[in-house]
Amino acid sequence: MRRWCGDNRLRAEGGFALVLALAAMIVLTIVCTSVVEYTTANQRSAQSSAAGVQAQQLAEAGLDDVYSLLNYQNSNSGNPSAANLLGCNGFAGASDTNGPSNCATQSPKVFCITAASPCSSGAGGTASVFGYFSGTNPGSYNGVTVPASTWLIYSTGYAQNLTGTRVRVQTIGALIKISPMDAGAVASVWNHIFITAPLTANSCQVDFNGNGITVNVPIYVIGNLCLSGQNASVQETAGGQAIDMQVGGKLVLSGSGAKVGTDSSHGITSGVAVGGCTTVSVASATTPCSPSSFSYWTKATDTFIPNDAPSVSASDAATDYANFDPGPKHACQTGTTPGPPAASTFDNDTTQNNSAATFELTPAFSYSCISQSGAGTGQLSWDNTTKRLTINGSVFIDGSMTVSQSATYTGTAVIELAGTFTVNGNSTTVCATGPPCDYTAWQGASGNRSMLTIAPLAANTTAITFTNNSQTFQGSLWTQPSSAMTFQKNGVSVEGPISVGKFDATFNNASFKPMPVIVNMPVGAPIPPNTSASIGPLVYTK
Repeated sequence: MRRWCGDNRLRAEGGFALVLALAAMIVLTIVCTSVVEYTTANQRSAQSSAAGVQAQQLAEAGLDDVYSLLNYQNSNSGNPSAANLLGCNGFAGASDTNGPSNCATQSPKVFCITAASPCSSGAGGTASVFGYFSGTNPGSYNGVTVPASTWLIYSTGYAQNLTGTRVRVQTIGALIKISPMDAGAVASVWNHIFITAPLTANSCQVDFNGNGITVNVPIYVIGNLCLSGQNASVQETAGGQAIDMQVGGKLVLSGSGAKVGTDSSHGITSGVAVGGCTTVSVASATTPCSPSSFSYWTKATDTFIPNDAPSVSASDAATDYANFDPGPKHACQTGTTPGPPAASTFDNDTTQNNSAATFELTPAFSYSCISQSGAGTGQLSWDNTTKRLTINGSVFIDGSMTVSQSATYTGTAVIELAGTFTVNGNSTTVCATGPPCDYTAWQGASGNRSMLTIAPLAANTTAITFTNNSQTFQGSLWTQPSSAMTFQKNGVSVEGPISVGKFDATFNNASFKPMPVIVNMPVGAPIPPNTSASIGPLVYTK
C-alpha cells in the first residue's frame, strides 16, 4: 500500500502545534505570576515605605513632646537641666541631678502619639525617648560631641505595617541647649553654696576656719576659698549629693587635715581652682591643684564659669518697698485675732531707710498678718502655742529681724529686710519639716514644697548671724555681695540654697546638709531660679 508523505507531515505538524500551545500557556502563566508578584511586591514596598515614614513622624513627635516637657519644667519651677530628667541617671546615681548624665542604662520615656493610652514601649503608634545632658562641661555620648549645658535626645518611633504584625522602627537625634536668660540669671545657683564677693587678692572670700567643718554640697566661689580649720573639708557622702566645686581664685588648704575629697578612691565629682592650690596662706604662691601635691581628689576637672553676683540695687529695693504685700505700703487686713503687727513692724516712716524697730519673727505671743487682698497674696502668721509659722508671698520690713524660738513653717515666701537677720538661742531651729528638721523629706520628690527665703539688704556688714550652738535653718539665705554670713558657735547646720557675699565660721562642727532638688521658690526671691533658663531650638543630629 502506498504511503503519502503528506500524511506524515500532517501528523508532525499537529504535534508541533500542541507543543507551541503548551509553551504559550507556560509563558503566559509565568508572565501573570510575575505581574502578580511584582504588583504584590510593590504593594509591600509601598506599605513598608509608608510605615517607615510614619515611624519617622512618630520619632519627630517624640522629640516635640520632650521639647514641651523641658519648657514645662522651665515655666513651672522645675529643673530643665536635671541630668536624670530623661531616662538616664545622674553622674553619681539615680537621684543625682548634676551633669553629666550616665546613660549606661536607660529607662526611656514612652509617649502615646497615636496609640491609645496607656501604651507600652515598642507598640505601634508610640515613641520612646531618652536624653543625655552634658552638664557644666562639654561631653560625649554615643560618638556625638555634646556642648556644655546641652541635651542630646534620642527618639525612636514605632509604626505598625498596614498588613501583618511587623513594626517599623526609626530613630532620630537632636541637641537642645539650656542657657541662662542673661549673665546674672544663673540656673545653677540653686545647686550650690554661691559665694558672690568679688575676688580680692590676699583675702579669703570664704574661710572655713572652725574645726571639723564639713561641706558636702556643691560650692561656687567667685574669689578665694580657704580651708584653714582643722579637718575642714569639701567631700561627698556615700550615696549623697554629687559635688561640683568651682573656685575663681585660690584654694588654700592650710588647716591640719584640710582636704577636698575623702581620699584617692573617693574624690568629689568635679572641681577647679583657677588660682591654684597652696597649704600656706592666701597670700602665698600657688601651684596647680593635684593629688600628687595636695589633699585634693576629684573625679573630673571642671571648667570655671564666671557668673555675675545676684544683687538688689537701690531701685530694686525701692520697688520692693512699694509693692511687697504685706509691707510698708500695704497694711494687714483688719479683723485678725489677736490683731496684726503694728504698722511700725514694716516701717516707722514713709521712706526705705532701715529705720523700723527690729522685728521678732517668733515672739512669745501669737500674731497674724494677712494681705488685704487675701492670704493668697500675702500672709505672715505665728501660732505661739504650736510653734507654727504660716507664710506666703513677698513681705518687706524696713528694718532687721530676729528669730528666738524654734519654728516649723508652711508655705512659700520671701521676707526682704532693709537691715540684718539674726538667729538667737541654743538649739533654735527654723524648719520646713519636723520638728526636728527632716533633711530627706523637703522639696525634691517629696510633697513638702515649702520655702522661706530670708533676704537682708544691709551692705558692707555681717547681714546673717547664727549666734549660738546647734542652730538649724532649712530654707534659702541671701545677702548682698558686699555682706557676709557667719556662724559664731558650734554645730550650726543649714540646708538649702545660699547666696552670700562672704562666709566665716570660726567655731566647730558646722555643716551644710545635702540640698534637695529645689522645685518651689517664692516670687521676688533675689536669686534667679531655674525658671531663668532659656530653652534653645531643636537641632537635629546626623
